[in-house]
Amino acid sequence: MNNWFTRVKAPLMAGFLAVLVATSAGAAEKEKKESLTEAVAKQLKPAQDAMGKGDFDGGLTLAKAGLAVAKTPYDRETSLRMMTYAAAKKQDFTLYAEFTEQLLEAAPNMADDERVRDYKALAQINAQNKVYDKALMWVGKWADASNSVDAYTLGSQIELIQQDYGAAIPWLEKIAAATPEPKEDTLKQLNVAYYRTENKAKRQAVMETLVVKFPKREYLVDLIGIYEADAEPLAMLNMYRLLFDRNEMTRESEYVSYTDGAIDAGSPAEALKVIEQGQKRDVVKFIAATDRNSKLLSQAKTLTAEDKKLLPTLDKEARAGKNGQADVKVGLAYIGFGEYDKAIEAIERGLTDERVAKVKRLDDAYMTLGIAYLHAGKKDKAIEAFTKAQSDKRMEHAAHAWLIALPNLDPPQG
Repeated sequence: MNNWFTRVKAPLMAGFLAVLVATSAGAAEKEKKESLTEAVAKQLKPAQDAMGKGDFDGGLTLAKAGLAVAKTPYDRETSLRMMTYAAAKKQDFTLYAEFTEQLLEAAPNMADDERVRDYKALAQINAQNKVYDKALMWVGKWADASNSVDAYTLGSQIELIQQDYGAAIPWLEKIAAATPEPKEDTLKQLNVAYYRTENKAKRQAVMETLVVKFPKREYLVDLIGIYEADAEPLAMLNMYRLLFDRNEMTRESEYVSYTDGAIDAGSPAEALKVIEQGQKRDVVKFIAATDRNSKLLSQAKTLTAEDKKLLPTLDKEARAGKNGQADVKVGLAYIGFGEYDKAIEAIERGLTDERVAKVKRLDDAYMTLGIAYLHAGKKDKAIEAFTKAQSDKRMEHAAHAWLIALPNLDPPQG
């Protein structure tokens, strides 16, 4: 952010050069109606001649002499215009700002576009000189007169430089509102500002937009981090599933928490797949046979072997019964083994009218079904299932994370 002035210096110089046109046109028009007093004309005529020959120091001295003997508003305005012109040609930004402020006071009937140009220049020059209070005053005038996104941007940059995040937020929100498609940088800055001001609701909303518009791991992880504070175990498990399925899982803590949660949920084959991937990628460390990670791996292997042996019998028993929960558990086991069509059949069976009453957590059953649909290539069906899961407050955020991540992220693995 420290080099922001480099980016605005070119348009600022363009503004200075515009003084030439504005001054000449304005002066020509005014001379039809007004004329300089004799004492001022004696200074400004040689000043104009000197600047015409490139002697801007000499021209500036003579223009100042004209201002010193000015009698009328027109004397003063014309002298100041020549002074600002000389300062612009000398590229003396500080001097230009000083004279421009005086000119704005001396020319109350200045054209709107010219006044906006001067507000912009004064805002930029004072910001470059780190006179931030004064810069913000001129930014405010510039923004009010033009509704310019450039003005909002400079205002936000000044506040962010000073780490006044609360004051930066209105500027950033104006940028977002004025831009048909929000820019990634603006949304990122809003995220930081909302975080610093502890505005969780608005931070969550902006992170959701980032996940939709700019699908990156960092945004998805941040969003899940926001959700995590209010998430219960099954909801958190489904958020870890999203990270894993999108191939966005990179931290040991994520792999271990997901493995632990899957075992607790009765899905050891899923847990084994997760921790083995972490091991293969050298993310999950195994120091000794008795450490936590080694115990999790051993437990997942043992339980997976048991499930594989028992699953045909459990499936047969579930089909014969009327307990939807048994069907959902069978479907979850099939997902762990990558048999998604069988998983869909089992969970759909458990959600039929005659069985659904026994299902303990409909929200989790629909999340599991949605994941199975997605892996089976039935995206529309997956969206329907996640939408149903979202209606339960306990699963609202997890289901919403899947729904907003689906359109732009890569197909699920496995």
